[in-house]
Amino acid sequence: MARWLPVLSLAAAVSLAGGIIDERFVGDPCTLHSGEPGVCARATECAWLRPALRAHEITYEQLVKCEFEGNDLVICCRASPTKSSRVGVRPSVKACATYDGTQPQLAYHIIAGSKAQEADVPFIAALGYRPSPADDGPATGAGYLWACGSSLITVRFLLTAAHCIRTPHGMPVVARMGTIDLLSPPVPADVQDRSIKNIIVHPQYRNKYDDIALLEVTDPFQMDVVLQPICLRTDTDEFGPDVVLQVAGWGQTEESTSSAGLLRANLSTVPVAECDRTYAGAMLAKVKSIRPSQYCARGFRAPGEDNWYSDSCEGDSGGPLYHVAGEEGSSKYYLVGVTSFGLGCGSSTPSVYTRVAYYLDWIESHVWPEDGST
Repeated sequence: MARWLPVLSLAAAVSLAGGIIDERFVGDPCTLHSGEPGVCARATECAWLRPALRAHEITYEQLVKCEFEGNDLVICCRASPTKSSRVGVRPSVKACATYDGTQPQLAYHIIAGSKAQEADVPFIAALGYRPSPADDGPATGAGYLWACGSSLITVRFLLTAAHCIRTPHGMPVVARMGTIDLLSPPVPADVQDRSIKNIIVHPQYRNKYDDIALLEVTDPFQMDVVLQPICLRTDTDEFGPDVVLQVAGWGQTEESTSSAGLLRANLSTVPVAECDRTYAGAMLAKVKSIRPSQYCARGFRAPGEDNWYSDSCEGDSGGPLYHVAGEEGSSKYYLVGVTSFGLGCGSSTPSVYTRVAYYLDWIESHVWPEDGST
């Protein structure tokens, strides 16, 4: 009979066997002894581990130990497929089929950032907070302090960053759409404000990881030419460096001031492996590693500048990283990422976004719970 130690005793087994130490944390990418890609997971939660030990595919000595989290042993577990096991048409794909396409005036040559025009980014919403007497910025208006962005994915739900939920300004209480200027809307009649009635933060959110949240508003937004939902990208693969992505928001400008007017800029994809190396060597890095559930993008160098790149800044937290796809006349916006963090504005260091496609099952379970697709 093959010798078997229960998973609960793996910590002792690996320690005695001298397992390989990798010093990473739960959710971090890692490499198995075989050279295959893996992800750090608690030994008790790694579905691959028990069968692999029983089948003698791996020994205790060959296990790559990432770290201990409390008393829990964290090992390098063979990565599960990132594609959803769902078959049939996803609820988010069904919803996308009902959304209108893009407006004709798409700009693909924005470098250091450009003011958006009405209807350029019809899915973006500003999040408003109740300001305290000490607040002197970001932009304030209508009794609210506007400090984060979000993206409309249905008439009732917005997608944003989890770190926009608990802030020095409190929690968001209102979402504003239908205007590119938060303080002086060019067409006040187009402005739609909705109170936020329900906030759903991803259950695994920790610091810079799983930085994603859903907001449900009290009343549905009314669709028109300047207000439309965005489709969710379902492919977890990265775009090539030549594919133009865009960011938009009311964030900091080159002069480090918040903009009341909506800005947008072009970015290109930076592979996760390269992004991970960049942050590993950065002195002011806010994370230890970049995970596959995150997406990295960097701006283009501004003309005549040595070190200024188009980018997303603090005020753009929670806002969209998006892509336009489809044939001319029927193309649509697709949400690729949610702005999470970076190393300063206009830096050559990539900014990091929460990769939306990795969270489709979680998003759909809350936004379209009645859909029977399996």
